[in-house]
Amino acid sequence: MDVRRLTESDAAEYRELRLRALREHPDAFTSSFEEDQLKPIDWARQRLGHRPEAPHDFVLGAFSGGILVGILGLSVEPRKKVRHIGDVFGMYVAPEHAGRGAGKLLLHSCIARAREAGLEQLRLTVTDGNARARSLYERAGFRLFGLERNAVKLDGRYHDKCHMALKL
Repeated sequence: MDVRRLTESDAAEYRELRLRALREHPDAFTSSFEEDQLKPIDWARQRLGHRPEAPHDFVLGAFSGGILVGILGLSVEPRKKVRHIGDVFGMYVAPEHAGRGAGKLLLHSCIARAREAGLEQLRLTVTDGNARARSLYERAGFRLFGLERNAVKLDGRYHDKCHMALKL
């Protein structure tokens, strides 16, 4: 298993795996498959490309046998008062590769890169009831700091989001 920062050349694979995540686990993400499938490949290229105004933003990919099997992103708010905090987003590992350490490698690589960038805290949300993901985050040191009720509405049903943070 290899983890590296994704680049514009990974856009097609990234987009495909992201859409799979949104389709298979619609309650886990605030983005929707229906909306994101309409976004052009240039959207993915832009997200993966280096942007001077967002130097610490990135998306990591976990590869097994040269195939992209997992993704995780980090976004840093550019405003001065909050640029010490990074927001982890879009964590997904293809089910056929789950349990092989891809999620742990992605998360630990993200944490290491955040520390190298001088960030002081990471935040993320996880759907309440997703015990496997929450356990992974807790083992990495993230702690619950709040519960957002009715954070996501999907097919007339609400899903709560657990807010977690890790002090670096």
